Amino acid sequence: MSNNLKKILLGTFLVEEGSYKNWRFITFLFLLCLVMIFSSHSVDEKIILISDLKNEVSVLHSEFIDSRKKVMKLKMETNVADIMSDRKIKSSTNPPKKIIIN
Repeated sequence: MSNNLKKILLGTFLVEEGSYKNWRFITFLFLLCLVMIFSSHSVDEKIILISDLKNEVSVLHSEFIDSRKKVMKLKMETNVADIMSDRKIKSSTNPPKKIIIN
């Protein structure tokens, strides 16, 4: 047991005869680590992108609510009458007439 541990610590198992299997396994582990690191970074990028998009959606939703509130205020009859009075346009005192075409 201590002999195997000594070979691993000193690295002599890599230069012995028949060490081809060891190199293949080490190469496999190295490639597996690279794939794992790449996958981890990819997931992190996606999480950051999702967070940024959620923030943007929140900001756009707030802007939408603010704009809708402004439009509703502008559509009120009293505000329209005030704006038209500034332009010297008054509302009609005569009711509208219905036109019937036969």
